[in-house]
Amino acid sequence: MKIMKTAWRNLWRSKGRTLLSASAILVSALIITLLLGFETGFVGDMVQNVTGNMTGQIRVMNADYVKNERVTPLQFFIPDTAKALAALASAEGVRLATPKSEFGVSLYRNGEQVPVRAIGLDFAQSPIITGKNANLASGRFPEKGKNEILVSAGLSSELGIKAGDRLTAITRTAIQGSNGRTFTVTGVLALSDISMINRVIFMDWNLAGDFLRMNGNALQVQVFLRKGVSETQALPAVKAALSGAGYGESALESTIWYDVSGMYSFFKIADAMYLIISAVFFALASTVVINTTMMSVLERRKEIGALGALGMEKNRIVALFLAESLLIGAMGTAAGTLLGFAGVTIMGQVGFDVNLFGGDSLTGFNISQYIYPSLEPHKYFIVAAIGVAITLAACFLPARMAAAIEPAEALRDK
Repeated sequence: MKIMKTAWRNLWRSKGRTLLSASAILVSALIITLLLGFETGFVGDMVQNVTGNMTGQIRVMNADYVKNERVTPLQFFIPDTAKALAALASAEGVRLATPKSEFGVSLYRNGEQVPVRAIGLDFAQSPIITGKNANLASGRFPEKGKNEILVSAGLSSELGIKAGDRLTAITRTAIQGSNGRTFTVTGVLALSDISMINRVIFMDWNLAGDFLRMNGNALQVQVFLRKGVSETQALPAVKAALSGAGYGESALESTIWYDVSGMYSFFKIADAMYLIISAVFFALASTVVINTTMMSVLERRKEIGALGALGMEKNRIVALFLAESLLIGAMGTAAGTLLGFAGVTIMGQVGFDVNLFGGDSLTGFNISQYIYPSLEPHKYFIVAAIGVAITLAACFLPARMAAAIEPAEALRDK
């Protein structure tokens, strides 16, 4: 305790030097906290978009479709999709099972042919529609049983489409032919997912199944789980439910969402990378602390020599300088993480527009136009702990140099 009090007094004998060292640690802690907050926001947003808009927490598809997915083999749909939906909805741990079909169409507009993604879904249940990031910008939802569709906000803007317009679309079908149909646009749907902003139309899943000559069936079922149920826990129950409904083990393939999306694996690696980057930032900041500590040792040679002459042990001299470094590291990281917490909290409410940094180039990454940074409480403590630990490690050598000063030589210095 006496060493800490002495170290605290010593710090303020040179306020400028102390503030410079603490500021270097502060800036590093602030930058690292903000980086981690944005990374967590990106990952959370991607997970929400992949599970909600693409796969569900567990994706169920025809096994033959999965084997040939690159060529979109529409003939391999889920047979008797309604039966599969009923079986999955009753499986243990399942909250919702909803159908989805995604395919390509060509729209004819003003004499031009425009390639567009089409998504067949359940307007009453699909998270694409019911999610917090979905907004019906104008018009109404299509009625079941009618040739009605929604268009994305980007497609509406690009082609000047509005509610009430009629669009003719042509697509390849499950029977290796083509089919054309004219649809009435009932509204414009705005989604935050950049991948779904431009050139997308939405229709009822039964209508899509009929349009594709799939007998009203769907290409996949998205399975969503009850709160607290993990994907690995629910997967056996999902497979058992399908087996009990008469689907052979090899007929349908059930896959956890992160096994479908390779991007999540990348972000999991990025988590470790950011911790390494954190250590590098603090290591760079600690060079300032090393320099100021060494200057302090050189300026206090007589004082250190006097302490040695009075009987202070070398390990206590080391402890004194390490205590000063500990206090500098603690002040810097505490202030930096608090400022970072404030920044992450504010940005988490306001949001960050990724279009400012080339949002269009992120199409296909399932990232929303606005990212809301966030950071788990324990990560603030990890950042602070790394900062203090690296500051202490960096100042060990100057502390040893101070302990190595011989009292007689130090006292002879002018």
